[in-house]
Amino acid sequence: DLLSKRRRISSKEFIDLCLYGKKGYYSFTRKEQNSYFKDYATSPLTHPLFGYLIAFLLDNLIKSFDTDEKITIYEFGAGNGTLAFDITKALSLFGQKNYTYKAIDRNESNYIYKVENYKNFNKSKSIILSNELFDAIPHHLVSIKDGKIYEKYVELKNDKFVEVLDLPSCNCIEKRLNKINKKITNADAEIMCKDYEIKEQFRSIISEGYVLTIDYGMTEKDLFYNGKKKSFMSVINNHNFYNDYFFAPGKSDITFQVDMKDISDDFNEIGLINKFIMSQRQFLYNLGLGECLVALSKSQMGSEKINKNRYAINQLIKPNGMGNYFVRLDATDNCDFSLEQLQIDNKLYDDIPLIEEFPQRFELPGMYKQNIIVQEEFN
Repeated sequence: DLLSKRRRISSKEFIDLCLYGKKGYYSFTRKEQNSYFKDYATSPLTHPLFGYLIAFLLDNLIKSFDTDEKITIYEFGAGNGTLAFDITKALSLFGQKNYTYKAIDRNESNYIYKVENYKNFNKSKSIILSNELFDAIPHHLVSIKDGKIYEKYVELKNDKFVEVLDLPSCNCIEKRLNKINKKITNADAEIMCKDYEIKEQFRSIISEGYVLTIDYGMTEKDLFYNGKKKSFMSVINNHNFYNDYFFAPGKSDITFQVDMKDISDDFNEIGLINKFIMSQRQFLYNLGLGECLVALSKSQMGSEKINKNRYAINQLIKPNGMGNYFVRLDATDNCDFSLEQLQIDNKLYDDIPLIEEFPQRFELPGMYKQNIIVQEEFN
């Protein structure tokens, strides 16, 4: 309808419609048709240990405020609420009550955990959490030819989507390119749109606190270089990857490699100081994932259940998969915390969560394949 009215829309607008429009992937297909398990696997939907270990960190962060005032935890991009469910369940197990948890998403739901599209925020002592939020923000698709910047637009011709080049629709494109030390004269690029004002929302929330960000991304030199023609946009449909963002619009997930330099600049602008940045693999090991695996192997449950859970946990730390995601903790200047301050109690490993029927997780390969993979990774 929008294309019919305006004849042409930017690639960013087209992707936004594909993901969040009336019949968009996140707003309709994934929500109404329960297709959470037909695209790329996410950490919360792989194993509850992910949320359990994050809850352990959050418990320590809450204690670091040294106040009786309830700390508000905001989870941005909460999806179907699985991570919120796992975290709050674990915090209850840890005896932590000094918090309020708000799961936020553009698409509201209340099946697993109450997820709402909050609009108004009160500045307070807070912790902001996001898992794969920034990769799902629609980007501008850009083409630079002989030093001139163009944006890719979408038109409808003979009932087919076609791509055309024209002048940029937003000044955030040129602003980002001007930050790069080396001048880019001929390349294709993807640039995160600033219209979504994530930075300003974060600024309006935190008077004192932390921002924990988990996502996949790349450095500036890998995202922007002369001669780049390969897109770092992923179009995912039923576990298959495509290069064409016109493929099955509204039924495919479209994600981007996060511009890690851009995120750092945004966080610096709102007064956040980086405490650490590391791979998800290193992060989870620092929180005790290795000890959890040992405790799992020593448990009295049957080998089939052990193998099923071990295989799923190993997906969280695979070097060429989720284990290579980045995790960063940023804080206001009045907050001082480091991973060295973690107060680890051996009881942490006594009650590690296991895969159960609810909430639903990603289906795993057959047991034969699991046993082989588990043995290979164990060796």
